[in-house]
Amino acid sequence: MEKTVNRQNLNSPETFLNHLDNLLKFERVNPSESKETKAAANPFPLEVFPQPIQEIITATNKTLKYPIDFTAAGILFAASIAIGNTFQAEVKKGWTENAVIYLALVGRSGTNKSHPLSFALAPIMEKDDQNFYEYSKEKAFFDQLVNTQASQQQEKQRTKPILKKILVSDTTPEALANIHNFNKRGIGVYADELAGWFKSFNRYHKGSEQEFWLSNWSGKPVIIDRKTSDSIRISKPFISVCGTIQTSILDEMAKDNRNQNGFIDRILTVIPDNLKNETWTDNELDKVYFDNWQAIIENLLLEKLNLSEIGKPEPQTLIFSPEAKAMLYDWQKRNAEISNRQQNEMIAGLFSKLQIYSIRFSLILQMLYYACGNENKQTIQSKAVKGALKLTEYFKQTAIKVHGLINEGSPLDKLPENKQKFYDALPDILTTNEAIEQGTKYDISKRSVKRFLNEKKLFNRLMQGKYEKTL
Repeated sequence: MEKTVNRQNLNSPETFLNHLDNLLKFERVNPSESKETKAAANPFPLEVFPQPIQEIITATNKTLKYPIDFTAAGILFAASIAIGNTFQAEVKKGWTENAVIYLALVGRSGTNKSHPLSFALAPIMEKDDQNFYEYSKEKAFFDQLVNTQASQQQEKQRTKPILKKILVSDTTPEALANIHNFNKRGIGVYADELAGWFKSFNRYHKGSEQEFWLSNWSGKPVIIDRKTSDSIRISKPFISVCGTIQTSILDEMAKDNRNQNGFIDRILTVIPDNLKNETWTDNELDKVYFDNWQAIIENLLLEKLNLSEIGKPEPQTLIFSPEAKAMLYDWQKRNAEISNRQQNEMIAGLFSKLQIYSIRFSLILQMLYYACGNENKQTIQSKAVKGALKLTEYFKQTAIKVHGLINEGSPLDKLPENKQKFYDALPDILTTNEAIEQGTKYDISKRSVKRFLNEKKLFNRLMQGKYEKTL
């Protein structure tokens, strides 16, 4: 019989935190557990969202087979960039946090990572489409003025149009800062292949791009000085990042000292257990769910960005209610104690960054409750903090799992080159005969192929003579 929780008994901060300790504490991770056990131990805490969003995520899972974790993560990312610099959370006087998050959706090829993210970003992409349409009309008229000598006076009086945008993809820090300069509300970087984002860090100036992203995450002013271009200063940066990455190339995240300088600790990872390539169905998602999500994001985008006299963003500040603040501080104390006991410096650093994310999640969830018509936009309530702490514990577990995978390394890296190419050439689902036939192309004997198929880190045996690749 499944264990049920009496929600009415979780109202006090102390009781709730004890409940978190029992269900979500760090010590529960056991590498020897089966995948099925771990999947049951760390499901995405869907209940942290307002009811309309829970229904949207559940419906996309049932009809479109979108993994719940990926859709939920996409919604957090979309909400983050929709909020942008319009709101911030105040922990205490002089200490505020924005809603910036860095997210990585991790899974094998074909496990439906990109579509849930595209669904979550659809309302923002539509807004960008509208902005580009308006810009194109204004730009055409401006160009017409420039090309008409009789209208030189009008040209002087009319400023060049600026493209408003929220989402960008592959771009350099200089180009990104230029875009941000004209879009002070904030922007989001959508990297469908996150490995490409990491690999681009040193393409022009060694180390500079990584420092750019470290400063942006911390909310520090971004200053770029180049001999060949004008100086750029973003006093209050807001750039969230989300993308997908395949499990087999997770080590890209840790290269170039990123697992030592704290960079990797800033990246929230979503890596569901038992993730599969789902079969197609004829089930359709009701339009009401698209419309509801559109309305929620629009409610956030309608919030006005306040600017100072010198054009610096001045976010509205949300304070924590006394109960919510007590809950947050109590959790942080417990988290710090666990962190201080850690011998592994990378894990200790991870716990430290998650403390910051607990504040940012509180802000995002409070604004989502507001956008759904359930709460105000002046105070972060205990309901949002409860959800934020559950999210923090969820991401703690996924980060520990990713650290283990990175430190362990891919078993493919230990193979000779011909076997690596052989493995890559195999289909995701294969038979023994197919493997033997493919092996002849890489000078691998029938006996070696059969031994190879018994490597449990590389293959799952589905039935007699039929296997599934695990990487």
